[in-house]
Formats: sequence, structure tokens, C-alpha cells
Amino acid sequence: MRAERLQQGSFRYRTIVDGRQAGTSTIEVRKRASSATWEFSNRITGAFSQDWLAIATDSFAPISARLRFGEGDEARTAFELSYADGRVRGLAFSRQPPYSSRPVDEPVTADTVDQRIDWAAVMSLPEYAAGDEWTFKVYDPGTGLSRVRVATAGVEKLDVPAGSFEAVRLVYTIDKNRGAEKYEAFIRRLVPRFLLRERFPNGSLTELVEIAP
Repeated sequence: MRAERLQQGSFRYRTIVDGRQAGTSTIEVRKRASSATWEFSNRITGAFSQDWLAIATDSFAPISARLRFGEGDEARTAFELSYADGRVRGLAFSRQPPYSSRPVDEPVTADTVDQRIDWAAVMSLPEYAAGDEWTFKVYDPGTGLSRVRVATAGVEKLDVPAGSFEAVRLVYTIDKNRGAEKYEAFIRRLVPRFLLRERFPNGSLTELVEIAP
């Protein structure tokens, strides 16, 4: 997996729930000029309002991550994490008053990706062929370390508000300690890649509306 296969820029999506728009999201993918690290962020409005930032190496080895829920004055930090020497450390906060915190200090494996950017990791292989399968792990302070199983379901033409693209359909499952979660991602087949559409376990989906530098 290599982040260099991803297109840098700002990607705006609409969120659809039960056939209706329920918010927007804006993903930023940037390589830091001062180092070989990459910065991924997302600001989500509407039904699933939150924003997060994840820093990783070109091979998706995690460096740091933070997540906040809500918008404006209602925004609350969910966690702040740093990864080093085979461990993840930081603080996680409750989502209900009095907003108590707990320390995070757990081991992670060499193939771990921060869960904020699982979608980026699955679209960063050199190429895809129907039937291909592979695995890696993701970390989230709420569910710990989980295995991700990814399968290539095929190539097809996909129409989204941003245009028509030749897309690879990927199905990936995260085996969490509270049960498996299944995702479906459509990515641009050609390099540099970007996310065209993603369907989430709760039935909502996001689809690409606009790309900006």
C-alpha cells in the first residue's frame, strides 16, 4: 500500500440516507512538503457531523489521529492518539457529560492503519483484479485492533455528480469485537486514485460531487 498512488486535493461528497441528502463531507489528501508523511482530514456536516485528522507515512503506518464530534460550539473531542514503537497512546473522551477521559496505551501490529483512513489504504494498491483478496488491521480506541478483509468485486462504469469514471468496486469487512462491519467502496481505477462512492454499514452512502486542487 502506498499513499503516493492517491490523488492529492480536496474532495467534496454528499451524504445520502434513505434516498435523501443528509449532509456533506470534505476530504483533504495532502503530502507534507517538509517530510515523507501524508495528512488526511475530513469535515462532515449534517446527520453525522464530525471532523478528524490523521497523519501517516507513505505506507500508511500511523503517526497520529484525532477525532471530534459535532459542529461549532457543540464540538467535543472524542480522542487524540499518537503511534510510535509498536504502541498507540493518548486520551479518549466520553461523549456524554461530564466528558470524562481515559488513557489509551495499547500495542499495535506492523500492518496497522488508523481506522480514519481505512478507505484510503484499500485504494492504494498497484492494481486490482476481480477476486483479489488481502488483509490488514485497523485501530480505533473504542474497539481496539481489528482485522480488515478486502475483496475486489470487479470493474464497472460509475456515474456520480462529479462525472463518469471507470471504477473498481471493493468490498471490505472490519471484524470488530462487537461484530463485523461491511463497507463497499468504489474507487477510480486509474492512478492517481480517489474515492468515488462509499456505502457504510448503517446504510448511508457518500458520493463524489466535486474535486478541487
